[in-house]
This record gives sequence, C-alpha cells and structure tokens, in this order.
Amino acid sequence: MSSDMDAQLKNLQGQLQVERQCAVNERRLREQAESRTKQERHHAEQERKFMEEHRKVLNDLIRQNPELMSSIFSLLDKNPKVLDLDFDNKRNYFTQHLHSHDTEPNHTQPLLRLTVRRDHVFLDSYKYLSFKSDDEIKYGKLSVRFADEKGVDAEDATREWFRVLSRQMFNPNNALFIPVAADPITFHPNKLSKINDEHLMFFKFIGRMIGKTLYEGRSLDCRFSKAVYKRILGKTVSIKDMETHDLECYRSLLWMLENNISNITNETFSVETDEFGVRETVDLIENGRNIPVTDETKQQYVQLMIEYRLTGSVREQLEHFIKGTSVTINI
Repeated sequence: MSSDMDAQLKNLQGQLQVERQCAVNERRLREQAESRTKQERHHAEQERKFMEEHRKVLNDLIRQNPELMSSIFSLLDKNPKVLDLDFDNKRNYFTQHLHSHDTEPNHTQPLLRLTVRRDHVFLDSYKYLSFKSDDEIKYGKLSVRFADEKGVDAEDATREWFRVLSRQMFNPNNALFIPVAADPITFHPNKLSKINDEHLMFFKFIGRMIGKTLYEGRSLDCRFSKAVYKRILGKTVSIKDMETHDLECYRSLLWMLENNISNITNETFSVETDEFGVRETVDLIENGRNIPVTDETKQQYVQLMIEYRLTGSVREQLEHFIKGTSVTINI
C-alpha cells in the first residue's frame, strides 16, 4: 500500500515538474515574441523618422527615377504610410503599374478622331466613343477637334476636351450626379438618374473615360464622394462617410448609436423611398418592415441604413460605372 502511494506521489511530482517546465517555456516564448515586436516597432519608427527627415530628397529621387519605387523603395509600396509621397509621384507610380501589365502596344489601335461641339461635348463624345471596343478605348490615341474652332494644337484640344467633358458629365440636366451636402464640387450618383433612359450606359461611358484618363496619366477635374471610392476598392462604407453626404441623417444615426433607444423609436429594418411621387418600402433585411429596431440590434440597423443610402440605392449606377473603369484599370 505504501509503495503504491510512493509511486503515485512520484508520478504526481513528475507531472508537476513537466507543467512547471511548460510554463517556463511558454513564458520564454512570450518574452521572445514581445522582444521581437518591440524591435520591429523600433525599426519601423526609425524608418518613419528617416523618411520624414529626408522626405523632399526621397521624393525628388523617385521623381527622377520612378523605377526606384519597385526596387530600392519597394518598402513604400507595402507600407505607403512610411513616406508621404507627393501627388505626382503617386500618380506616376500608379500609371507605371497600370502599364506594367500591358500585352498590346498602343500603335495597334486606330486613331480616335473626334469632332465635338463645345456646348455638347458630353453627348457628342458619348455617341462616338460608347460604341468603340474596349481595346480601342484603352489603347487608341485621341485626336479631338472642336467644331468651328481652328488653329488649336491637337494636344491642347485633347487636354481641353478632357476638361470640358469632366464638367459636363456633372451637368444637372443629365441627372446623373448630385453634389454631396458638405461640398458642392464633390459628387455622388443620383438615385433618380433613371429619369434618363440611357443613364446606365452614361455611367459606363463615364467610367471608361475616367479609366482612360488614369491610364494615360492625365488629370480630370472631378471629385467623387468617399462612398464611390470605397465601392470601387471593395471597402465597406461607415457612418463617417454619411457625414458629408447627408448631415441630418448622419446626426440621427449617430444619436441612435450613442443613446438607449428602448421605447423611444418606432423604426423597423426598412426605409421609405419616394421616387417621382411613388412611395415604396424597401426592406433592409428579409421582412424588415415587420421587424422593430431595438437597442440590441441598432448597430446592425445603422450599418444597413448607411450601406443602403450610400451604395445600395445606387447599386446599378455604381456597377456600370465600375464596369466602365475596369476596361482600362483593374483595381
């Protein structure tokens, strides 16, 4: 009996020793990991300080030799926040990246000869270019002439064409875009654009032209809402994006998040729309009009409402716009 107890005691002592050793090993591994993390943070901080101190010199070097971005300064590609690149360097690198995937030289496509009336640049351009193939749009060189205007250099005319086009596509008469509440020169797709029978083809055309502008490294005088850019990049919109789009709605949703709404609101998981006098209830989830929003479910409701207001209500418009840009750029 005594020998059995001695054996059990030794066995227990052995188990305790193993557990102690495991705990020691685990602590050592944790300390090593923490040490590596501290070293990595230290190196990252040193890199950041170096980049900040030599920002102008580094930007000048990249400007003179853009290939540095994909070789010596490949770190900047993976960690863009390390160095705040000047805009022209960002644009040049983006253009270089687009062209690095080209398999077909530009000269294989015919010249895109275009004659437009200055007051009708958008419609004249749409009628001519919307029926061109993807390769023609991407690789074809534009040769623009303004009707009844002589003695204008071809490149100057093309540059002017891009400028006028970017302004006319936001013309309220086209009903394609509306300015966001916080900035009259920043635009978001108009959910009522279907009043124009060709609105989806217009959005695709605009996407193609913006894609061509980016592909050729040109500047286009247009600004879109953050929600549009996030949709292009496949990112989720947030309540902060609503602030510039609709301040009243933003404040209402923010209040809901910051306060207990039990027995205060009668909201359901739905939204009421009014299009040309026709009222409709849109469910945010299945049978949402019959599901009340509670304090426990308000987070989900707010996110669904934001997504509907910013992207869901203009889903088709954004899809055609992105389809147009993908002809020349694949983000």
